[in-house]
Amino acid sequence: MLVLASNSERRRKLLQDIGLNFEVMNNDVSEEVQGDLNPEDLVMVLSKRKAEAALLKRPNDTIIAADTIVCFDGAKLGKPKTDEEAFEMLKKIAGTVHNVYTGVTIINKEKEKTFYEMASVYMKNYNDIQIYEYIKTGEPIGKAGGYAIQGKGGQLVEKHIGDFFTIVGLPLKKLQKELAEFDY
Repeated sequence: MLVLASNSERRRKLLQDIGLNFEVMNNDVSEEVQGDLNPEDLVMVLSKRKAEAALLKRPNDTIIAADTIVCFDGAKLGKPKTDEEAFEMLKKIAGTVHNVYTGVTIINKEKEKTFYEMASVYMKNYNDIQIYEYIKTGEPIGKAGGYAIQGKGGQLVEKHIGDFFTIVGLPLKKLQKELAEFDY
């Protein structure tokens, strides 16, 4: 059985949209890492950690796990927990470009594949009122970078370069290619 080891509704919906038959497993693991990893390594380390933890609980299944981060001006932007954090984050990236990295691990007891994809997002030069209006939707809380490109947050985006689904949180084209190696 194919198992998505993620609490993300977005990732669940993406896998459903491409017609995969899978189960979902809640998977809470520490996202703390030692040292200062570059974004590419960080998302791969975290996706692998999530996948390995899930495989311990589901050893006869094939696991998909992922991790997404937003990087701006050399800093990793997390997931805002409050409206104030969301405002500061969205204010900081207004009118600028940032990179989104998503790492994915596919693993079963016979093989393992970990990869990442990166996409660049160009934000509109929106103002404080537009930020407050967006925050009122509740969408920014818990989203890497403080916005959801596939939702109302897409209105803040000028354009993107790279795979749209990398930004959403699961690079589907690359995932489908790699899943073929696992006979899915």
